[in-house]
Amino acid sequence: MGLTRMDWPMLYSGNSYTIMPGNVFFMHMILMDSENQLAMNLGETYLVTESGNERLGKKKLDLMKG
Repeated sequence: MGLTRMDWPMLYSGNSYTIMPGNVFFMHMILMDSENQLAMNLGETYLVTESGNERLGKKKLDLMKG
């Protein structure tokens, strides 16, 4: 079953949910250029572990020159 970035539990200030090992979160940010009506969404999926987190994506995070 796939989850969207808007599925519960969402992470936001004031949320009383306790993050626990086994939780999976899609962390994202949106870069916007409102003047030119452009936007880009960057995101990664993470598994919460006993010792921190594990990035589940396998693609390199290197910047590319176009």
